[in-house]
Amino acid sequence: MTLKTKFLILLIAFTLIPVVLFGGVAYEQARDILQSVRIAELNALADLKKDKIETFFIERELDISAIQNIRVIQANLPVMSALRDPRHPLSVKAEADLDSRLVHLMETHGYLDIMLMDKQGRIVYICNKSHATQFGRRLAGLGTFEAAKQAIVFSDIIIPGASGDPIEIIGAGPIRNQRGEFIGVAAIEIDMGPVYRTILNNPGLGRTGEALIVRKEGDSVLFLSPLRDVPDAALKKKAAFTDAVAYPAQKAALGETGSGVTLDYSGKDVLAAWRFLPHLRWGLVTKIDANEAFAPASRLRTIMLSIEAVMAILCVIAALTVSGTITRPLRSLQHGAAAVAEGNLDHRVGTGSNDEIGVLSRDFDRMTEALALDRAARIRSEEEVKALNEELRHNVRQLEESNKELDAFSYSVSHDLRSPLRSIDGFGLALMEDYGDKLDDKGRDYLERIRNATHRMSRLIDDLLNLSRMARFEMKREPVDLSAIARGIAANLGKSRPERRAEFIVADGLSAYGDGHLLAVVLENLLSNAWKFSEKTPRTVIEFGAVLHNNETTYFVKDNGAGFDMAYADKLFTPFQRLHRDAEFAGTGVGLATVKRIINRHGGKIRIEGEPGKGATVYFTLS
Repeated sequence: MTLKTKFLILLIAFTLIPVVLFGGVAYEQARDILQSVRIAELNALADLKKDKIETFFIERELDISAIQNIRVIQANLPVMSALRDPRHPLSVKAEADLDSRLVHLMETHGYLDIMLMDKQGRIVYICNKSHATQFGRRLAGLGTFEAAKQAIVFSDIIIPGASGDPIEIIGAGPIRNQRGEFIGVAAIEIDMGPVYRTILNNPGLGRTGEALIVRKEGDSVLFLSPLRDVPDAALKKKAAFTDAVAYPAQKAALGETGSGVTLDYSGKDVLAAWRFLPHLRWGLVTKIDANEAFAPASRLRTIMLSIEAVMAILCVIAALTVSGTITRPLRSLQHGAAAVAEGNLDHRVGTGSNDEIGVLSRDFDRMTEALALDRAARIRSEEEVKALNEELRHNVRQLEESNKELDAFSYSVSHDLRSPLRSIDGFGLALMEDYGDKLDDKGRDYLERIRNATHRMSRLIDDLLNLSRMARFEMKREPVDLSAIARGIAANLGKSRPERRAEFIVADGLSAYGDGHLLAVVLENLLSNAWKFSEKTPRTVIEFGAVLHNNETTYFVKDNGAGFDMAYADKLFTPFQRLHRDAEFAGTGVGLATVKRIINRHGGKIRIEGEPGKGATVYFTLS
């Protein structure tokens, strides 16, 4: 084999092959990066669309809830239901009363119609007079009428019969009178245009990008929106769960969330993200064709192949030109590269020539030295990570042991401290019953004080345990109707002291997103405090409401009771801190501390304002 041939082989081995490998690795990395970026974009877009759609229907549900409580509807729906004659004078007056309230509501919210039905499901009132032909008919597209009698429901999507008519969906809920009796159903006719615009608006997804909604229907997936390749697919196109295509649509319809490279409804390779909308039991899919997503990587591969071809030609020319002068340095460089490839980063080429090959060899030595330092640093980093992980596991074990000790302490407080208290109270009661006639008034007073002290101690133990549990209670966030909870607590307080002159003012439609049980504890403590500290006023007034401050909802509980000096406001949220004697107002001083702990766990803030003799107001927020 000639020197030129050997040099050619060496040059190709040490230049062209690494470039080819680098090109292959670069292509794969570029493809992986593109896939990660595209899937992240699809996930973000899917989450954004999911939030917008769910928010749209939550707002519609709130609108239906508001309509359920309109007094004009509660008063006039029975009249319209009983007469069923729109020309009757009473019907005409009832319709005018309803129009005065509902027409503005329909126009403001952009609804196609607001309808009222009697208890049999017949339409007795229509807000949009152009739909007059619907009067007396049953509501189409709602599904079972029984469902709307029990709760707020939404119909299937209604495709218009005539071209140009909007795609609709019906939302309906029960109407009850002031006594809570079912008197009919209210329904709103919703234009699905905003929802479809949200679905079809796909900025940044490229030429083949697409979003669609589906739902499970039997053993198939039903497509609910137009498709890029099938414009009339809404409520027509299906895909069986046994089919190999439409994988993301199947997963979304089955209630799953995910993303990846898969097959779409037409059998094409796509990058997709899928989400489930539990509020509507819809599936949402965002996707883009794999060919378009990976197009930059394909262009990179073409460029790399061109570069590799050019380099191969240059290698041949270089081998033929300089083979006689650089054989030995190249051989040394070859040995050095082989050693480095085997993992020996301490190897040095050590070529002393001053030409380009000598410079290359010295650069090669510096590269291997940098690689050795990098490997040493990486090994140190791995050891540090291992040490940190071990320390973290140790801390976790300590935390678990601390929690176990806290639980054991709580049990001890609950069990060991209660037993002697029950004994003291029991023997005190026995002493009072068996020997009370042998004690004078002072002795009986002392005995009664002992029993009262044991009862107070028992309450302190209960409150202390509850305060401790608040920090470890597992939260489950969900929509919470604060107005309903407050009304229930107010009703119970009123029943406990029916002789008191008291008025509870609870604002309508107050809701929050948090743990329902913990928020009920907050309102129970705040309303009970307001009830307790206002018991000496001739007429108690307790209000629960909310104000908007700096674009944040602030809830408040206000009373006209004893109040307090603001100089001591900070102490009120400290456990067992009280501003009144037990003889004035009973209590343990743990209620507001419990409330503050719950509010903190919800990421909110709490403060209190008051003035002696003029009541107090507690303000709190929830994130």
